[in-house]
Amino acid sequence: MRAAAVRNALRERNVRLLVASGATDALGNNMAAVALAFAVLQIGSPADLGYVFLAREIPMVVFLLAGGVWADRVSRKALLVLGNLATGSAQATTAILFLTHHATIWRVAVLQIVFGVAGAFTRPASTGLIAQAVTHAHLQEANALLDLSRSMLRVIGPALGALIVVEARPGWALAADAATFFVVAALQLRLRIPAGERPVRNRMLHELREGWTEFTGRTWLWTMVTSFGLFQLTLFPALLVLGPSVAKAHLGGARAWGLILAFQGIGSIFGGFSALRLRPRRPLVAATLLCVPIALLLALLGAAAPVPLLCAAGLLASWGLTCGDIIWFTTFQLHVPDHLMSRLSSFDWFGSVALNPLGYALVGPLANALGVATTLYIAAALNACISVAVAASPAIRGLERAPQGEPIAA
Repeated sequence: MRAAAVRNALRERNVRLLVASGATDALGNNMAAVALAFAVLQIGSPADLGYVFLAREIPMVVFLLAGGVWADRVSRKALLVLGNLATGSAQATTAILFLTHHATIWRVAVLQIVFGVAGAFTRPASTGLIAQAVTHAHLQEANALLDLSRSMLRVIGPALGALIVVEARPGWALAADAATFFVVAALQLRLRIPAGERPVRNRMLHELREGWTEFTGRTWLWTMVTSFGLFQLTLFPALLVLGPSVAKAHLGGARAWGLILAFQGIGSIFGGFSALRLRPRRPLVAATLLCVPIALLLALLGAAAPVPLLCAAGLLASWGLTCGDIIWFTTFQLHVPDHLMSRLSSFDWFGSVALNPLGYALVGPLANALGVATTLYIAAALNACISVAVAASPAIRGLERAPQGEPIAA
C-alpha cells in the first residue's frame, strides 16, 4: 500500500487540506447527483433533465479556454475560492426553489449556468494548484489520496441523498450540497501556496495562442484529449440522464439508483488504493484501457439488469475510471511545466467536455426515437471501441513514465 509514502505525503499541510476539501466537495456533489436528477424528473421528463445538464455544459465549454489563461495569470487559489462561493450560492437558490414549490425547468437551468461558468475557471485552476501546492515527490500519492477522499464520500453521498429524497424532499439534499461549497471555500483559503516566479504576462489572445501551440505540439496530449471528448459524448449523458430514468421505470426509483452510485463509490475507493501501487511503464495505455469496463455498466443499464448485478458492474467500472484518472492526471502534471499547467489543462477540459452539450441535447430525443435500451447499447459500444483504438495508437504507446518525483517539461 506504499504506507510510508502515504504518511510522508500527509505530513504536508496542503495535502491534508486538499484531501479534506475534496472529501467535503464529494459529499455534497454525490448527494446532489441523486437529488437534482429526481427533483427535475418530478417536474419534467428525461429530456428536460438533459436540458438542465446542457445549461451547465454550454457555458463551461464557452469559457474554459479563458479560464485556463486566467488560472495561469492570477492566483489559482483565489479562483477556486470564488468559484465555490458562486456555486454554493446558486445551489442554495435551487434548493429554495424546490422547497418552496417555485422550481421550473428554466429556473433550474439558469442556475446551472452559474455552475458551468464557475467550473470553466475552477477546473483548470485546480489541476495547476495541486501541482503547485504539493511536492513532486508526493504528487501521485496526493492525487490518489484526493481521489480516495472523494471516493469514500461517493459511497455515503448517494445513499444519503437517496434517503433524503425518499424520506424528505430533494430540496433538503440540495441545501446540504450548497453548504458544502462554503466549507470547501473556507478550507481552500487556508492553503499555503509557495511564492513562485511568474513569467511576464502577455495579452490574453497571445497566451491563448501560445497554449494552443504547446498543446498541439504534444501528440500524446491532444490524442488523449480527443479521446476524452468522444468518450464523454455518450458516457455522462447516457449515465446521468438515462440511468435515473431506468431506475425510476424498472429498478425501484431513487433508492436503487443511490445504491448503484454508492457501489460506484466503493469501486473508486479500491481504484484509489490500487493507484497508490500502480506504476505502469506506459501510463497512458493503462489509463485508457482501464476505462473499458464502463461500457459493461452502460450495457447492463440498457438491459435493466438486476440491481445487484448493476452494483457489481458499477464497482468494476468506477475502479477502472478512478485508476485511469489518477494515472492520467499524474502523467499530465509530470510532463507539463508549471507556467503552462492551467492553460494546457483548460485545453484538456475543453476537449473533454466540448461535445457534452451535444450529448445532453441529443440523449433525450434519441431515447425517445430509438428507445432507452438501444441508446445505452450504442453508448456502450462507442465507449469500448474508442478506448481500445486510442490505446493502440503509437503516440500513446510511446510515452513512458517519468522518473519518480521528477517533472518533465515535454
